[in-house]
Amino acid sequence: MTYRSRGRSIFEVILAVCFVAFLVGFITVLCIGNYFRAKRAQERQRQRRLAKLASAGGGNPNAGSVRGGSSVGGGSPRSPYNGGGGGVGDAGHEAP
Repeated sequence: MTYRSRGRSIFEVILAVCFVAFLVGFITVLCIGNYFRAKRAQERQRQRRLAKLASAGGGNPNAGSVRGGSSVGGGSPRSPYNGGGGGVGDAGHEAP
């Protein structure tokens, strides 16, 4: 079954291929842009978390692993002070 068997001209086939290529490229660019936007937001959130930890009198923020949680106490995973993930506030937005 070639394109001729369906009654399409070569121009229509080329136009359809160009349209599909444009759509794939456009969606790819959107996905890549979203990835880098999310990466920047994650870094900003990390900087805010470190600044909040330092201003809260937490001592040296580099003493423990920020992502791995605090070595002192067993805070909840959603606590902004132990660096745990999975909380609602970790999506790149600050809680009101």
